[in-house]
This record gives sequence, C-alpha cells and structure tokens, in this order.
Amino acid sequence: MDNKKLINKIIVIIGTILVWIPIIAPVFFSIILFFSRGIFRFDFLMPMELAILIVIGVILLVITSIMAKISWKIIGICFGVIAGMFFITQLIANITGIASGRTEMTTLMWLIMITFIIIYIVASIILGILSISLTKKIFKS
Repeated sequence: MDNKKLINKIIVIIGTILVWIPIIAPVFFSIILFFSRGIFRFDFLMPMELAILIVIGVILLVITSIMAKISWKIIGICFGVIAGMFFITQLIANITGIASGRTEMTTLMWLIMITFIIIYIVASIILGILSISLTKKIFKS
C-alpha cells in the first residue's frame, strides 16, 4: 500500500470521528443519565459547545479530499453553514443581551435562536454523512 493512501485513510477516519463526536455525544450522555438515574435530559446545545471538534474534523476531511483529488466543495459549503449559524447565534445572543442575562428571553427570540441551532445541528449531521461518504470513497480508491 502506498504511504499516501495510508495517510489519507488515517486522516479521513480521524476527521470522520471528530465530526461525529459532537453529534453523538448528547445522545450518548442522555442514555447514560437515563439508565443510571432514571432522568432524561438532552443537551441540544452540546454540538455547538463541541464546535472545535467539527472545525478540526473538517480541516482533516478537506486535506484528505484535496490529497485524494475528490471534490471538497460540498464539505466546505456545509462547514460554511455550520460556522455561519454558530457565529449568528453568538452574535444575536450578545447583541440582544441574552448571553449576559441583561435581557429576558422572549418567545420570539427563543424561536429565532432555536431555528439557527436546528439548522446548525442538521448541517452537522449532513457533514457527518458526507464524511462517511468520503471515507468510503477513500477506501475504494
């Protein structure tokens, strides 16, 4: 096996794992808490809290796709949506005073924020699916 192909396979696997951790972690911890204490709590903000893992994973996926000469544009677009939603929610929370607790969360603000968070999570799941597809392509070549 060529060293370049082996490196591509290792990098794409690490990138895929890093992209999936923020998606799977809240489900995993909710299940553990439910079975250990009988309480169901789902932290839907955890994917945003673990955004650094998605950033590192995307960098690795883009490097792999460039090295393997596979189109990386869709991964970049998906990451652009993720980054945009992350920064928009942070910006809105800081500008409106929700982040500091200066202002109270209204129903309209809650709906706006939750919409951006849902878009972020859906884009993260799509990125995870794309990473699995890229992994399959790397292993086939």
